[in-house]
Amino acid sequence: MCGSTRFLVADHRDGDEHNDAPGNLRWLCKSDNTRLGLARARAGQGRRTRQYNPTDTGATSLGEYVSALRILNGEMDGDFEKARATIRNTPAARRSEFAKEIWRRRKRGGSGSKLVRLLMG
Repeated sequence: MCGSTRFLVADHRDGDEHNDAPGNLRWLCKSDNTRLGLARARAGQGRRTRQYNPTDTGATSLGEYVSALRILNGEMDGDFEKARATIRNTPAARRSEFAKEIWRRRKRGGSGSKLVRLLMG
């Protein structure tokens, strides 16, 4: 629309992001694509796709989180890539909760193998 060749994204001419027919697709700059999408939304036109959210939400328990950390630190055998994905996919707020709990247990029980028993038990 503006003629820019930078930051191009695929636009759906009919506004339906499920319609991937070649004749329905064109390249627009990100700015024009966003502007057009907002105008369509205000006019009640088009059909937007739902936001993609990964199903892997990271560690669901302190034990799972600690196991992943131990694998990454070489203290335990396991799938390194899966452990890394577990840590990365754990939301920052949840990682912070886990860290606070680890330190709380560490203060209470010392370090070394006692700590591992406390964390895993």
